[in-house]
Amino acid sequence: MLNELLRPPPHRGPLIAAGAVVLAVGLGAAELRLSADTLAPFWHLLIFGAAAGVIFALGLQAPNEDGRPPAYQSVLLVTGLLLLYPALLRLADVLGADLAPGFPAGELTWTSVIEAGAALYAALFRRSSICLLLAAIAFGVALLSGWEWIFHTGTFTASRWLLLVLSLALVLVALGLRAGRPRQSELLIDGAGLAILTIGVQAIVSFLVRSLSLFNQPTGPLLPGFWELVALAAGCGLVAYGALDRSPGPAWLGVANLAVFILAAGTFSDETLYWWPLLLIVLGAAALAAGLRPRQPLPPEPDAYRAGDAPLASRSVDDEVVVRVRDDSPPDR
Repeated sequence: MLNELLRPPPHRGPLIAAGAVVLAVGLGAAELRLSADTLAPFWHLLIFGAAAGVIFALGLQAPNEDGRPPAYQSVLLVTGLLLLYPALLRLADVLGADLAPGFPAGELTWTSVIEAGAALYAALFRRSSICLLLAAIAFGVALLSGWEWIFHTGTFTASRWLLLVLSLALVLVALGLRAGRPRQSELLIDGAGLAILTIGVQAIVSFLVRSLSLFNQPTGPLLPGFWELVALAAGCGLVAYGALDRSPGPAWLGVANLAVFILAAGTFSDETLYWWPLLLIVLGAAALAAGLRPRQPLPPEPDAYRAGDAPLASRSVDDEVVVRVRDDSPPDR
């Protein structure tokens, strides 16, 4: 009975999905307005948890169309997952976690693991590619938070290596899914691009924060040389992938990574062309020259085979040649 109630009719699916989005926006605004003094954390948990559970169940119960989730089903699944994460954070608050000061690495670790598990279940159970991307993002948050929770590094150096390893792993999984599930493969490539973009965005945010400080002014490059190379390689690879597969997501992420590289390579650097500007200008000019070099005329095409003739390349040495001669002379009388 409950399953039937939570199975949205396909012809009403868009209306139900639109209602879920509006409800989620309203709950988000209410969450920011109502503090803990106005409404106890338990009631925040109850409201968000109930909304997330109902909307996510609606997305899971919606039927696929030709083996793929329709648009309204993807909206329901994503909306339910987006509501699930603040509900999990409220659960951590109810259990006694202090989320206000510092970086709550432990709470973010287990909440992100649960979020990643729910998203991965939806991705496998309903073949939802967007849920697979959300699972990859949540797993990345859990990985970074878990590292900080265990080792207490306090810096982003180790996180850069973790993001690089995560992006390479996502690329390998995407290559394995490319033949059978191209859409899932594309969104895993998006996840890899987001992981590399996070490295550059963190460096930019850190630079801006230090720029506003009176005692800790930024010095040196925005990113070390190796990470500039990573951003450049990721940007070029994503743009190439988007162009070959006509996928806008990887292409735009590639442009964003290249923009981060330009900022990193041009900020707090010497006023010379060494090394990145000169190297890239030479490589780009060489590629243009190679593509526009004079073309040699092609040899003429061979004559077409007549009907019934076998190409010479398909004949073997032992083929027996049969010659038929038509006799047009009048018969003897």
